Amino acid sequence: MEDPFRRPTFTREQLIQYFSLLYRCEPEAGESKLKEIELLVTSDPLEALFQLQRRHIATFPFSNLVLHYSHHQTISLDPDVLFHKIVERGLGGYCVENTGLFEIVLRTLGFQFYPSGGRVSKSLAPGPENADFFGFGHKILIVIIDKIKYMVDVGFGPQGPTQPLVMRDDEPDVSGFFQMSLVRKSISINTDAAQRPWQYRYRKDTDSEWVVAYCFYDIEFLPEDFGVMNWWTSQHPRSGFTQGIIFTIFLLNEAEDDIEGNLMLLKDVIKVNRNGNVEILKNLKSEEERVAALKEFFNVHLQPMEIRGIRGKSTEIKTV
Repeated sequence: MEDPFRRPTFTREQLIQYFSLLYRCEPEAGESKLKEIELLVTSDPLEALFQLQRRHIATFPFSNLVLHYSHHQTISLDPDVLFHKIVERGLGGYCVENTGLFEIVLRTLGFQFYPSGGRVSKSLAPGPENADFFGFGHKILIVIIDKIKYMVDVGFGPQGPTQPLVMRDDEPDVSGFFQMSLVRKSISINTDAAQRPWQYRYRKDTDSEWVVAYCFYDIEFLPEDFGVMNWWTSQHPRSGFTQGIIFTIFLLNEAEDDIEGNLMLLKDVIKVNRNGNVEILKNLKSEEERVAALKEFFNVHLQPMEIRGIRGKSTEIKTV
């Protein structure tokens, strides 16, 4: 008998709360939006998937905040913990959390998919040096609609895809806030050149070089795989998530039918990127200023014991 914890779903009440945030409305209207999406999943599942991904990344931040502002400084993948942290508290999460939450939403709505893992590029810079990758440390979903596979990712941060991408050779590049594409080819670190992982890449515009963000294979990962990945990413001293603070969210355009940029806290700077135009909004000179900025720009209200959690860490802003 299959362990039900391995394939969790959300309750009706949890979905209504999720959709109320997704559409920034009261619970009554959130329930109506949920019913609309449920009908759309039946009549046009791809359009439903596009809407859900777009609104999810514009509602729930990509963040490693609790690794620095908490008394425990750990990441739990328990479904109820994810819901409380991301939906009820608004603290965001990184890939295994944000995509993990989205995975449960999609499963509850009846989508067909399976999770997989990716290797993140070591450089995230234009050019051939992107051929070098870390070990498996990123979570994505492979959603199947009308026998066509789509890579869906709501947990890579400001360079992550903003819509489902077709897993098919020779697909045209996708243009939006920035350009995105999937290509399938071998990577130099493999001894077997016949292995051709999919590579997600992005660039600012057609005049810019591609940046390969990560690669992944068309195989299903199990919850135990993500448990191992989560431990290394959240606890290892060489992990970038233990060395710096990031809190970022995508921004919808006025019509709310596309992504036009993102708002980001990176270490001690608040900046916004709208259609490629980057503006620094605030330089933070103390912990008090950073906590206040999280409240002002992201509506994140940290508790006193969470604020004290960063004391003595290398990521603490030292006030001179």
